[in-house]
This record gives sequence, structure tokens and C-alpha cells, in this order.
Amino acid sequence: MNAALLVIDVQQQPLSELLPARRPAFLKTIASLLRGARKRGMPVVYVRHQDEWMRPDTDAWQIAGEVAPLEGEPIVEKRYRDAFRETNLDDVLKRLGVERVIVCGMQTEFCIDATIREAERRGYRVDLIGDGHATGPAGGLSEEQIVTHVNRIAEGAVARVISASEAFS
Repeated sequence: MNAALLVIDVQQQPLSELLPARRPAFLKTIASLLRGARKRGMPVVYVRHQDEWMRPDTDAWQIAGEVAPLEGEPIVEKRYRDAFRETNLDDVLKRLGVERVIVCGMQTEFCIDATIREAERRGYRVDLIGDGHATGPAGGLSEEQIVTHVNRIAEGAVARVISASEAFS
């Protein structure tokens, strides 16, 4: 089954919301996923959010240099939580022959959740990297609580939740 690694919103502004000790470990996990996908010749598709906090061509909008796209890897620009809404993501995935998306990135309870649900609704098989998505603490909840909750509600309903070490096995 043709798969693509979907890297969502790993940009400077969302990364700034992580606890300082969390950022290096999270970026190391994303970099590991990128190496694994590229080694296997698997397409990598980036999604980049823009809004009033992340205006195009600002530092906040930039994808983190540690996990930056290689030349030729598509970047889908979005304005909504759902990476499919009013974007060309579905066209990009279809052009690449993708049937399964392996999802990682930022904003667990917003962009990750909305995108995996829409991917499943559109007929893609979805693998959510359970230790490969992150968010800042919010609403009195820690990042760990938010990530655990999204993993729990996604598992079996819209995605198979796997670890980064299982992504390419």
C-alpha cells in the first residue's frame, strides 16, 4: 500500500509553545521519521499553517530548520485546522498514489486531530505516530494529557496509533 509521511505544522510559532526541554526530543523524533521515509523512497508531504500569528515569510511561519523539506518535497499551505480544507492536499496525495498517510506534527488537539479525521473520512488509511505529535499545555491540561487523550480517541476509530519506531517496520 502506497504511503506518505505527512508532517503537519512543524513551524517556529507552534514549536515555541512546547516546554523548552520538549522541543529537542520532539524534533529528533520528526527527523528520525523523515530519515526513515526518505531512506525507503516514501513521499514526504509538509503542511504549513498561516494565520495572524504565522504570517507568510515571517520567522514564526517557517518550518523548523532541523526538519526542513528537501527540494521537491511538496508543501501544502493551509489556513484551517483540517489540512484538507480549501487546500490541494488531496490532489497532492492522489498524484503521488498515496493510500495511507503516516501523520506527525504539531497542534495535537487542533490540526492533527482535524486532519486525521478528514483523511479517514476521505478513505485514506491513517497511521498516527503516537509519540510524533505535540502541542503546548492548554486549558489546564499538560501536553502529555492532551496527546494521550487524542491518541486514545483516535485509536481504532480513525487511525492506527503507532510509535515512531514502528512506523517503517
